[in-house]
Amino acid sequence: MLRVYIDGASNPLTKTAAIGILMIEEGNQTQISEPLPLYYDNHEAEFLALHVLLERLVKENKQEQLILCHSDSKILVDSIEKRYTKKENHRMILEKCLELLRNFPQFHLQWVPDKQNKGADQLARRSLYPNKK
Repeated sequence: MLRVYIDGASNPLTKTAAIGILMIEEGNQTQISEPLPLYYDNHEAEFLALHVLLERLVKENKQEQLILCHSDSKILVDSIEKRYTKKENHRMILEKCLELLRNFPQFHLQWVPDKQNKGADQLARRSLYPNKK
């Protein structure tokens, strides 16, 4: 089983955005902290965190694994469950995620409160604010 925590972050003042992904498998952690190449709002960054995760899992050939993915974004979780979003800027990323999810028979996305997603949040903020200690 693979347990994953994802988060996105953005800073409208600096027009920057980043993602954080924390993967835990058999007691081993993989941490991904990446700035996004363009500015995205916080919700878009959340969708992109899921997209980056899914692409990575496909590259690592982990589609058949049981994957429990956690996000503190209700918009993301609800959009995936409903397979729909009203927001045009989210729709394109949602469609890409849904296309990738067709390859994952045991992928479960669950909403968690912010306090249970601190690891992914810190990873996203690490790339968003690289000069902060």
